[in-house]
Amino acid sequence: MQRYFIPKGTSSLSESDQHHIKHVMRMKSHDQVIICNEQCFISEIIIADEVTYKNIKVLPKIKKRHIVLVQGLPKHPKVETTIKYATMAGVDTIILLPMKYSIVKELPSNQKQIRYQMIAKEAAELSHRDDVPEIMFASKLENIKLLNKTYLFDELSKQMIKDDTNDPVMIIIGPEGGIHQDERDYLISKGALSTSLGPLIYSSEIAGVLAIQTLMTFL
Repeated sequence: MQRYFIPKGTSSLSESDQHHIKHVMRMKSHDQVIICNEQCFISEIIIADEVTYKNIKVLPKIKKRHIVLVQGLPKHPKVETTIKYATMAGVDTIILLPMKYSIVKELPSNQKQIRYQMIAKEAAELSHRDDVPEIMFASKLENIKLLNKTYLFDELSKQMIKDDTNDPVMIIIGPEGGIHQDERDYLISKGALSTSLGPLIYSSEIAGVLAIQTLMTFL
């Protein structure tokens, strides 16, 4: 069943979703879809000049561990790969951050930011999530407030991750060039735990996805 998300702060379908319902899916009034607005419902749509809906049945909310991914900014289009698959893995927030070894030093333009949020929305629809992760941006590492449980995934670490809790967690992944020693020292001084995904080295754009899958629990 087709799934649509209501934009935050509203109760109406977006113009693009209304267009999709009318002109791409060619739905008719009384067809059923899933509408998500903090909670997901099976809903009946009513098609007129504006597409509206009537909720019929509430769906159970997916309960999962709260995970924040801090991703050292990789080159385009690698960042889009991270956003898509991290969303499908269940991440709640993605913070994009230029780091010392980032090839791309500038934060994305407003146009790219809109595109990144759309990629997250489409991935959330595909994976049948009941929410869309927030894509955020930080200009420097010091602007990010670490969670009580923060893991720095570092190729130099030999400590395999061991975490069987459901506590909120932050994951930090470096860009293509890895973590600079200054960044490593700073994060560890702030309480981040240096850890590893194992002896193999993964590319930056998928390392975060693997870390999310390793730490994710569904409650």
